Amino acid sequence: YFMFRLSRRNLKLVATHPDEHGGLGFLGLTAAAFAPIAFAATAVIAATWRQEILYHGAGLMSFKLPAIALLVIVAGVALGPLVFFMPRLAALRRKGILEYGILGQLHSLEYHEKWIVARAGHESEFLQAPESSTLADYSRIYEKLEALKPFPMDIGTLYTLAAAVAIPALPVVLAVVPISVVLEDLLKALR
Repeated sequence: YFMFRLSRRNLKLVATHPDEHGGLGFLGLTAAAFAPIAFAATAVIAATWRQEILYHGAGLMSFKLPAIALLVIVAGVALGPLVFFMPRLAALRRKGILEYGILGQLHSLEYHEKWIVARAGHESEFLQAPESSTLADYSRIYEKLEALKPFPMDIGTLYTLAAAVAIPALPVVLAVVPISVVLEDLLKALR
């Protein structure tokens, strides 16, 4: 509810903000606060699954759908509230590309006129001209704008959530698959 209300406020979003989320990058860290809850819930559920495997003969694949449901629920609860910001950030990116595109066109046209069309006799001034540096700086700003992501999620947060679900679920896998096989497969995946 808080995120919904916050997304409807008159936020001063900036398309070229260094966090690549219009200034809302800090919200991506909020999902990490859910990691301890996800860890605890997964530990309880995984303990039940391990008991089913060890004492009741259940197969590992019989928990495939519940595991997928668990992942979807954890992702939905942790990351779902960030969806409210997607329309505003997508609109900010579109508007920024338009506005900065017009500014870039004007600047590039002026640069082209001065240093390509009317350069005769001014070649020695080119290396000391501030326009080249300004154009390069503007290009970096525009690249930052194009990198704006409409979903304010930090990739580290995603890894934290994944670990909060995977670590407690590991004993379930180890109940069926020997640890040497698991480590071997992990090493292959990391290469």
